[in-house]
Amino acid sequence: MPRSDEREFLNSVLQDCSPAVCFCEQLFRISQVLDDLIDRDKPVSDAAITGAFWMALIELPANPFYRQHEPYLRPLMASALQDWTDATGMERAGDEHGMHLAFVLRDQLTAVVIQCAYLIGGYDWMQSVSAQIRRHFHEDSLSDYINDLRG
Repeated sequence: MPRSDEREFLNSVLQDCSPAVCFCEQLFRISQVLDDLIDRDKPVSDAAITGAFWMALIELPANPFYRQHEPYLRPLMASALQDWTDATGMERAGDEHGMHLAFVLRDQLTAVVIQCAYLIGGYDWMQSVSAQIRRHFHEDSLSDYINDLRG
């Protein structure tokens, strides 16, 4: 779930670049619906499913930041989706090492945000905000994550 300060945070690390912030928010919304559908941990309404597909097929590809940087962003998105898919399988396998790997892999969209910071502000800017971005999006501890998996 998005944090209450997420847009403010994204504006800060993405230098108030509205199309980039919107791109990240779109990606997060799409991925959250996918996660809820696969995990089956909460009901997902027909409207939410249709909205996520609309966003994935219509809104995100039309986003000007995405359109400008699509050759760079799409492979990162593909990698993040495969990492998330692998993490889901590792979580379900239930072994300790797999759960540790899944904790790292599960939210690789963070790397996409870091690369957005690079595309907006260059190498020095990315270096200055990268750790901050990781801390923001990885707020849960490994032990809390594993305890949640074990239910």
